[in-house]
Amino acid sequence: MQPTTNAADAPPSAVVATVQKQSVGRVLNLNVTVSQSTRPLAVNVHSGVVTSVAGSGTTKQGDVLYRVGNHPVVAIMGTMPFYRTLTTGDKGTDVAQLRRALVAQKLLRSPGKKFDGATYSALRAWQKRLGVESTGRLELGDAVAIAKLPAGLSLDRKLLRKGLVLNGGEKVVSGRVGQPSFALVVGQEQAKLIPSSATLTMTYKGAAWKAVIADSTVTANGETQLALTAPGGGAVCGKKCGLVSGDKDLYVPAEVQIVPPVSGPAVPVAAVTTNADGTASVTIIGDDGRSLPRTVTVKGSQDGVAVVDGVTVGERVQVLAAPEPSASPNR
Repeated sequence: MQPTTNAADAPPSAVVATVQKQSVGRVLNLNVTVSQSTRPLAVNVHSGVVTSVAGSGTTKQGDVLYRVGNHPVVAIMGTMPFYRTLTTGDKGTDVAQLRRALVAQKLLRSPGKKFDGATYSALRAWQKRLGVESTGRLELGDAVAIAKLPAGLSLDRKLLRKGLVLNGGEKVVSGRVGQPSFALVVGQEQAKLIPSSATLTMTYKGAAWKAVIADSTVTANGETQLALTAPGGGAVCGKKCGLVSGDKDLYVPAEVQIVPPVSGPAVPVAAVTTNADGTASVTIIGDDGRSLPRTVTVKGSQDGVAVVDGVTVGERVQVLAAPEPSASPNR
């Protein structure tokens, strides 16, 4: 009284596929995190109420970082800290840094190490442009020396906020040091898809970078962090790291090549047989219907398709063999 169970359907004859030219390869589109260490570059000297703070982005020579009591603190390129008030008659490296900044502002014709009358007049013109009293003196705390400009600087926005009071001594300006580091942070499932040999391609502000995986670690929350380097070692950004040396971490779009691209004659993966000696082969079906095994080399595969060497586009390969004829039951 129970229904009969049907046997699995079997193909009535062999399944054959025609070799076609095809490309295989697989790419994941993910974001790479670019980060860089920071260190304090300057200590605030002024006391008073913060009246303005510069926005995020790249700081250039002469840019105003923040204002205390509407008094500007500017960024000037140089390695010598501004440790004193500069006025007419002074000489030294700090004066040379100020003069170069005035030249950049097109207020002084030539650099130099002496605070002369031309420097005095140029500084007064700059102060007028900044909207402060034209004293012709650079007071202590009015300038911050930055080794290289333009640069991405970090301002302590917990302290530098309109209306807050500074007392002097606050470390409010930090800068990036060293080379930027590139890392790909992925979940456990994505990590399984990415082989250690994967290559990454990034494009950022007109620059194109290649990267490879240098190291892999598991974070405290269970994610996988893949440290990236240039194919030959070193920073991924090479000579253009200034593009990513901002005041905060960046997220750069990247293509992760998890299956290397390859093109050529393609057959169904099911048509490829792995032999006992480790070689691969397919069964070629001739025009006369005869089958002939042929050794091939698998160059790449994806989604059930394999690109192989050893066959020609237009040939036919056997995917499934015809079923064996059923034996007659004994009477």
